[in-house]
Amino acid sequence: MSTNKNNRETDRPRVFSRLFWQVSAIFLSVLGVFAAIALYISVQAASNYSEEVNQKLNRELASNMLDVITPMVKDSINEEALADIMHSMMVINPTVEVYLLDKEGTILSYVVPEKDVKLEKVSLVPIRNFLNDRKQSVIYGNDPRNPGESKIFSAARITEDDQLLGYLYIVLASQEYISASHLVIGSYILGLSIRSVVVILIVTAFMGLVAFWFLTKKLNVITSGIQKFRSGQYNTRIPVKDKNELDKIGLVFNEMAETIEKNIEELKGVDTLRKELISNVSHDLRTPVASIQGYAETLLLKKDDILKEDRERYLKTIVKSSERLKKLVSELFELSKLESNQIKPEMETFVIAELIYDIANKYRIISQKKGVSINTVLSKDLPLVEADISLLERALQNLIDNAIKFCEEGDTINIEVNTEEVGKVSVQISDSGQGIKQEDIPHIFERYYKGREHTESTGLGLAIVKKIMELHHSDIKVFSQFGKGTTFSFHLPVAQIA
Repeated sequence: MSTNKNNRETDRPRVFSRLFWQVSAIFLSVLGVFAAIALYISVQAASNYSEEVNQKLNRELASNMLDVITPMVKDSINEEALADIMHSMMVINPTVEVYLLDKEGTILSYVVPEKDVKLEKVSLVPIRNFLNDRKQSVIYGNDPRNPGESKIFSAARITEDDQLLGYLYIVLASQEYISASHLVIGSYILGLSIRSVVVILIVTAFMGLVAFWFLTKKLNVITSGIQKFRSGQYNTRIPVKDKNELDKIGLVFNEMAETIEKNIEELKGVDTLRKELISNVSHDLRTPVASIQGYAETLLLKKDDILKEDRERYLKTIVKSSERLKKLVSELFELSKLESNQIKPEMETFVIAELIYDIANKYRIISQKKGVSINTVLSKDLPLVEADISLLERALQNLIDNAIKFCEEGDTINIEVNTEEVGKVSVQISDSGQGIKQEDIPHIFERYYKGREHTESTGLGLAIVKKIMELHHSDIKVFSQFGKGTTFSFHLPVAQIA
């Protein structure tokens, strides 16, 4: 009872499966990494934007300062001018650092909040880029107070009589200002970025989890169907509504399940047929074997007292039973080879009229003993046919054997060959024997079926004929009226002669 309950609980799709939680965990982890990257990029972008704006706003600061102050006169420093710069910077913009450079970039003098300048020389490359290319977004130069770091700046050439004396190099944000501004700007941008990222993260996570839930819900239905099928419920099918990728999986599963279910039913039928075959073969083998054994034991026990006539009769019975046993075993092997496709037809072109005449003449000797006549009716100018001669001969022999068995004295067997259809030759074997009951007709080609209970029949002859016709891509048809006779017919392809 508990086992069935557990199976029902296992088969029932869960609202949130383990796959949903696994996929959701991976999704949220990836989303978190992207959120951290986006936060870092936004803070850096805001900081870079702030520096770019600052440099553009103060681009002409150094040039404007030179318009009112002359820091150098004939390669010598104008101390009075530097004092004016110090005073102006403390009043107007205490966040900048002013450096006086010679033509090589060597620092000659400076005005900074704290006397801790560590570099003796500044690279002129960014200064020249700044002066020559006014379209660049942002240019960084050396920070004399922090070797290895770069800062935004403003610069201007110091000239006298069109001769370059040096450069005025102004760092637009001193170390103290940078520390404070980074703290303030970083705090604001970080807070704004965090709020934005959190909102985006929540919305994206919600939408992603809902999407994953819908996907895994469909997967749960598919998984549940597969589990039911595995447990033996072979009629299980997965409901398919749309034509998306997951529904395609359901369609493929349904097709596979139908094929497997069909194969299982066929195997059950084959197993039933196998059991019936074993039973029938055992019965038919037992009869001739018992007959042979009985008469052989009689001959041994009464070898001195048995009459000559009885001895001959017993020996004939043994021979007849042996022949029947041999025929049964031979036909079983032949049918098994045909059904397992071990026999491959060797197609060749031949005159079918000659084959019909040979077989009819061979069987006339047998039929005459029973008082049955065999007639052949062949159309004129029959075309060549393409078939396996030995297999076709075997099929014709079985059909004629079958007709002779169920004919009485005075009956006739007609073999007709004509070309009623274009590209095909029709072959008919008709007899005026006892015919077949209507309820037996659907089963006469089944293996080991003997509807008319003929004691000498193995029940395999017509099954062999049907397999031979299948190898020739033809159908064997039957028309019969009980008490009036039976007609078997099939078609052969006309040979294509180049």
